[in-house]
Amino acid sequence: MILRCMLWCMRRTQIYLTDEQRSRVAERARERGCAQSQVIRELLDRGLGIETESDDPVAAILETAGLLAGEDDWETWQASVRGRSADQRLAALDL
Repeated sequence: MILRCMLWCMRRTQIYLTDEQRSRVAERARERGCAQSQVIRELLDRGLGIETESDDPVAAILETAGLLAGEDDWETWQASVRGRSADQRLAALDL
């Protein structure tokens, strides 16, 4: 829902970058595993003083707090999601 709103609120803009700017944006995008356009938007937001939800490091914690409250413990939950444990998968391969 949020992504859909973001896409509707965005407008395509073309800009010229120096070779150095383009290189650094590409490098940062590779390091973070995201699109160069995302890096550019975040740099613009920071430079213009525009706050976004991603600026609040506590927001992700608060958003997910208690998400697995009904689960027994980490290992039990993980096993229910993954199935066999890594040790069991390796043993099945005689490793």
